[in-house]
Amino acid sequence: MTETRLPLNSCSYTEQVFGLLGKRWTGLLIDLLLQRPARFNELHTALPTLSKRVLSERLTELQTVGLVEREVDPGPPIAATYRLTERGQGLGPAMDALRVWAGAPVDNDGRPILPVPSTPQPTDTD
Repeated sequence: MTETRLPLNSCSYTEQVFGLLGKRWTGLLIDLLLQRPARFNELHTALPTLSKRVLSERLTELQTVGLVEREVDPGPPIAATYRLTERGQGLGPAMDALRVWAGAPVDNDGRPILPVPSTPQPTDTD
C-alpha cells in the first residue's frame, strides 16, 4: 500500500511575518516596547550590543509596517519616544506564547512570569 502525501505549501503570511520579526534584534525591541514606551537611548541601554545604526534601522522598519509609532517632544531638548501601535500591541499574546515555549515560568493561568528588574539599593554613606 502506498501512502498519499499532500504537497507542502508555503504561507505568504508566515513568510511576511518572519521576514520582519526574524531579523536580529526586532523581536527583542518589540519585547521591550511591550513593557512600556521608551526613548532611543533607553532602548540602546537595554540592548548595549545593538549598534545605534541597526537600532535606528529596526525602529524605522517597525514604523513603516505600522507596529511602532514615534512621538516627538519638541523640548527643549527635542526627544522622541517610541511606542507600539495597537497593531504592535497585538503581538503581546504571541510573545507570551514564545516565552512559555522557551521555558519561562508561568502563573496559575499559564501566563509567563516576567523577571522583575532589579532596582539599585541606596547605599549607606553616613
